[in-house]
Amino acid sequence: MAALSTGSFSLQAAYSGVGTFNKIASASEITTGSYVFMANDQAMSNDFNKRFTAVALTYADGTKTSITDPDASIVFDIVADNGTLTITNGDRIVAYKGDGTEFTFNTSHAQDATLEQWTAADGTKGIIVKNVNTNTRYIMLRESSGTFGVYASSNENSSDYFTLTLFKKADNGISPELAFDNGKDRYKTFAEGYTFSSTASSKSASPIAYSSSNTAVATIDNSGTVTLKGVGETEIKAEVAANDTYEGAAVSYKLTVVNPSAELPYVTSFKNGLGDWLNYCATGTLPWESHENYGAQINGYNKGTSETWLVSPAVSNETVYLAFSAYTKYTGSEGTGLFLLYSTNFDPNAMDSPAEATWTEITDQANWPAEGSGETVASGTITLSGLTAPVRVAFKYTCGEEASQWSLTDLILSNQTPGSVDETTLSGLKVISGRGEITLLTDQETEIAVYALTGAQVLRTTVAAGSTPIALPAGIYLVNGVKVIVF
Repeated sequence: MAALSTGSFSLQAAYSGVGTFNKIASASEITTGSYVFMANDQAMSNDFNKRFTAVALTYADGTKTSITDPDASIVFDIVADNGTLTITNGDRIVAYKGDGTEFTFNTSHAQDATLEQWTAADGTKGIIVKNVNTNTRYIMLRESSGTFGVYASSNENSSDYFTLTLFKKADNGISPELAFDNGKDRYKTFAEGYTFSSTASSKSASPIAYSSSNTAVATIDNSGTVTLKGVGETEIKAEVAANDTYEGAAVSYKLTVVNPSAELPYVTSFKNGLGDWLNYCATGTLPWESHENYGAQINGYNKGTSETWLVSPAVSNETVYLAFSAYTKYTGSEGTGLFLLYSTNFDPNAMDSPAEATWTEITDQANWPAEGSGETVASGTITLSGLTAPVRVAFKYTCGEEASQWSLTDLILSNQTPGSVDETTLSGLKVISGRGEITLLTDQETEIAVYALTGAQVLRTTVAAGSTPIALPAGIYLVNGVKVIVF
């Protein structure tokens, strides 16, 4: 039976102990298959105690370009999926422990799936394989300890450390050219019972089997019909088994299902995720990402030509006030950058791309930091009126050979003007909310408790009679149990 060319390790044909493994020249040649991980003429074995034991290995010839019939203990299976690698040996998964130099090597998946995800790139002395959670630790051989570990990248040029050389088992079958009709990651808004077609094609006579990794979000039947079940993320996968002519294969994409709409006021910093915003890669594969310090962030440097949209959940108000803060650095190609738009006819479930809808550009209605300035600027209040629901706002990022970096945070969609004063009276305590603060007015000493909507306590204190200002970041808070907005 032929080995897999792409896909899930669950379909990887077991290595029989017979085969020729050829040295690959660069990380770009890594595809799904069986590999020997070499460094300084030693192979990584499945003898495991926090790290993998190195064993000496004999090459097939003096050129050190091939290995014949290696023991199964040093043969690791790689699944390559959209630039992300999953590494296994038998039924055990190679994962990063999360810090330090140690791996985990278990039969069950890690609670944090990203610990099982690796990337590969060409280094000065070999192939650099690193976990997606860190840029500063590589899988390397430490000669003095005789182990392969996740060592600090600063050791790459040390005489005691060696990056990897990979040898791949020669394929025997023909690729079935398995592919989804639309293989890009997809976004849908949740609607009970909503279905859409997501079929794949293959040259192989083997039947295509479909699956969803999270059936609480969506299911897919054998005809390729996806049914939405709830909000969240799932991997939609198509697989074919190997036969006498074709290799086995698997392809997948990520389906994200979000809430269809939002009630005003709506506040987000983007620092704890992108929430119900839709993240479309119209051109290229560069997504918006959430950063715990900077909010929604995107940087197309050295990523090729890209057009990526960040689209809000729908709101139904006739008048909407928008405010946010934006940061930028570096200078992009002429005509590229960040653009602000809104639409009243974009339907994510009926359209594959925002470009299919009608958008009105309102970039010039906001204040922006100067190109390449490295500054953060508040947008001011953008007023959208006379609207017909559903209303969505979007940030469209474009880049070419040169690219700027942008970050967005402290975004507010409201049905009242951000910065206007809103007064709430709480049993004799008056709370005046405004931009960047609340002001408490009381005629007697009063204990107050301020909570974020997540339930986290922000402040508990006693205020004296009179007027007491309290600075707070933009957001929605509960002050003594009543909702208050800070712009």
